[in-house]
This record gives sequence, structure tokens and C-alpha cells, in this order.
Amino acid sequence: MRKTALIPVFLSILLLASCGERKDDGPSLGPALRLVAGDVGAFNASVRVQYSLCREIVLSVTDFTGAEVFSETSGGLTPEAAGNTLGFLITGLRPNHTYSVTATGYSGDREGSASLEITTTRGPSGLYAWEQRRSSAPSFPDITIITRGQHNPNPPLWTKERFLSHVLFRDSDGKSFWFFDAFLCLDGYDGLTGRALSVSPNAHAADRAGWERLAEFFLGEGGALELLDDAVDDAAAAVGSAPPAPRYIVMAMPDPIMLEYFADKNSSTTYWGAFDDGTVPDFSRASDQVRAASWYIDLCRSLFNERGYRNLELAGFYIISEELHLAPSFYSGTGLGYSAADTWNYEYKHWETVIPEIASYLHGCNEGLYWIPYFLAPGHRVWKQLGLDMAWMQPNHYWDTANQHPMATAVTAMKNYRLSMELEFEYSMVEAVMKDGRTGPDGSGNPTFTYADIPALRDRFREYMTAFKDAGWYGVRPIALYSGTDALNQLATSPEAGDRDIYNELGHFITDSSLKK
Repeated sequence: MRKTALIPVFLSILLLASCGERKDDGPSLGPALRLVAGDVGAFNASVRVQYSLCREIVLSVTDFTGAEVFSETSGGLTPEAAGNTLGFLITGLRPNHTYSVTATGYSGDREGSASLEITTTRGPSGLYAWEQRRSSAPSFPDITIITRGQHNPNPPLWTKERFLSHVLFRDSDGKSFWFFDAFLCLDGYDGLTGRALSVSPNAHAADRAGWERLAEFFLGEGGALELLDDAVDDAAAAVGSAPPAPRYIVMAMPDPIMLEYFADKNSSTTYWGAFDDGTVPDFSRASDQVRAASWYIDLCRSLFNERGYRNLELAGFYIISEELHLAPSFYSGTGLGYSAADTWNYEYKHWETVIPEIASYLHGCNEGLYWIPYFLAPGHRVWKQLGLDMAWMQPNHYWDTANQHPMATAVTAMKNYRLSMELEFEYSMVEAVMKDGRTGPDGSGNPTFTYADIPALRDRFREYMTAFKDAGWYGVRPIALYSGTDALNQLATSPEAGDRDIYNELGHFITDSSLKK
């Protein structure tokens, strides 16, 4: 759940301090209360009662019919003069409903009360078991990106052994540690057709079937996450204990792209297909974009539940687009300035409407919404205002052959806007791969790097870890890792001493963090 300032929730607060009257004409010395709303979701809400002179407080919640849906009593209070606060978590609410909350304080024969109204957020019809165990989206100290690749390979791209290199870290002394706590399941293209799953100026937008194939690759029967689940079992045997928490899964969420061909502003906005009830969404309407995103979220939640994974838990969803262009009115509402780059083609995206609605829906599921923009990407300054739970920035420094992405500039932006950092490297840093004479791509995809560039690329990668520590974030902020398609596994299994050394550095950088404790 998010703070009510970040979600479209109507809160009407009536603050009432009511003291019981004495039998004489002296001053009132009865209980006084003030009721304040906290987080409001689809099924739960938190409130705080500030009180004085109360020995007992009863919280009562009624729906629009007047029927009581929740009640809780806290007794044995010490009736001091002032400065007391008591928190309540209200459960059992329904999405998109308005409730009346009343706190009544008692002290002997005197009583006082305070009331407010809350309206729960839009949400699903119900919660799955792992969501019911939580009161909000879970947090995790680190996340590694596992990409499907643009086309479905045969045999499957992911194997249990490849997953194991992300789950288990074996250091140079032969000791085994739990490696990454969370896994981002990502792809930017439909594996069968190559159509785009995120806004791309010159691409053909994926339809419903493409969205379904993305979900099925990871979450379907025999899908990649079953192999990850098996890898966690193998890692538990190596470590000698079960993981300290479930391994969290974050699913990429396709963009509900308005135009079938984004470069052609006259192309279809009804290309996606139909919902199960036969309704064809028109993505020129933000409401239909939100409905499609919610449909995909529920599809993934349902598939995840069907699989019954032993070691995995769905934590939330990820925005694939690495830049978010927003309406000028949105920036005006935040008090921040903006440039033409911040608002480019915003009217063909509706992000300022769609993302807060998606975030609200996910928070109603006790799931989170996450994002990793590129270096200084449009939208990076306002991720919190959009309702996101966590954002990391790509410094893009690993590929920086022209000094266009200084690490210091990235760190300053992260400090100013409370983003965390994504570590980045690819196979171009792996000696065991590059020694056959192949080239590695630069930031624009050009075949730039060769075997001779490995020392410089390793130094650049080490700058990420150094900068993260120098900023004071180590053990404080979560971190993400991008290692291309298979580079982490290539380091983990390499016979080359240099590869093993930098793998050992990275492994201890992740596993030694106090956030792991």
C-alpha cells in the first residue's frame, strides 16, 4: 500500500476532540482523540489515533449501509496528558468502497470520539495466499535481470544450471552463499513475432497473444521459473539451509502501446485483440490501457498461483519502457520544471494517468511496481510521484567510450531523486568468451569491444561498486544487476583466473551487504 498522497484516494477527515462533561461547571477532563489516515489499499487501511486521557480505545468501521465490518479494542492504556499515538490496521475491506471509521476513547464514565471516511483503492476480486500474508509489496536487497531474449530458442534459453549461477554464489575459498534475492523476468519483444512489448518508435506493437507468450515463457507449465524453483532447491543443499526468505519474482509488464505502429500516428489503436468478454480495447483511451495492464497482471498472478512454486513469491511488476514522457500538467503539479525531452509525444502515451492507476491496482494486490530508467531518462525525477515502489538508474557507464555518461553525473541524479543503482556488464568483459576473437557491442549496438578491451571494461565495472560505496549506499539501498543474456553465468563457470576474480568481487559485493542480514 502507498501513502494516500500518492494514490487517487478520496479522504475526508473530520477531526473531532470530544470530552465528556463533568457534573459540575468545571473544565472538561475527559478523553480527547484525533484520527489520522495512513496507507489505504484495496483490502486494508491503516489509521493512527492520537489521544490523551484514555484508558481504552475502540475502533469501529462501518460500510455505506451502516453495517459494522471491523472492530478492535485496545485497553490497558495509560491516560497521560498528551503525546500518545496508537496505530490500527483495518482488514477485510473491499476494493473501491467508502467506509466510516470511528475511534471512541473511554476513561471511567467519560468518553470522546473522532471520525473520518476512507475510500479503498481499485483492486482485484481477491488476493492469493502469498498476497494475503503481506500488508504491502515486499522489499528485497538486490535483484538480477534474467532476459528471455528476443526470440524463443530451442532448446529453452534458461536451464537450471544457468539459474543456479544467479541463486548461489561460490567464492574463491569454496564457501557457498545465497546470491540474489529477487529476479526480474524481462523481454522487450514477443518471442515469436519480434513485435515490440514496449514503446519503440519504429516497431510493430505486440498484441494480446504476444503478451500471453511472455507470461507463459516464465510462468507457464514447464516454464523458466520452474527451473529457477529447482535451482533454489539445489542451492539449499549446497548452502545447507533454506533461503532466509522466498526468492522474489518481478514480472515485466508490456506497455499498452497506443498505436500499432508508433511512428505512424494514423495507425490502429484497436489492434491488440479482445478481452475475454469480447470487448475490444481502444488504446487511445487511458482507461482501456489500464484495463489491459490489469488484465495482464491478473493473468500472471493466476499463472503464478497455478504453478505452486516451492521457493518463489511474486513481488510485483516492472515497467519495460526505460523512459517515461509525461504531460506538462503533471510536471506543473510536482513543482518541477521540464523540457521538451521530458514531454516528447506524451499525448500518445498517457503515462501520467496509466502508471498511477496501475500502481494503485498493484498496491491493492500487495504487489509492487518497479522501474529502471536509463541514464537521466525522462521521468527519472518523478518516479515517486507516479506511485512506483522502487527505481534504479542505469549509469550506462560500462559502454561509455565517449565520456557521455560520467558516473559522477549519474550518482548526483540518484542522490537528488532517491534512485538506487543498476550494475551493468556484458559478455564483452568475459575473457573465456572474448578470446575466440568475437566483438562486443557498445551502447549503440556497434561491434566495438574486443579481447584487448577487457581490462578497461573490468575497471569500468568496478567503478560502479566503488561509486555505490562512496555514495554511502552500501548496505542501505537495494541494488540491481544487468549482465546481458548470460554473462554472469559465463563468469561463474569460466576457467579463466581473471574471470573468476571479478566474479568473486561481485559475489561478495552482493552477499556481504548488511541488507542481506
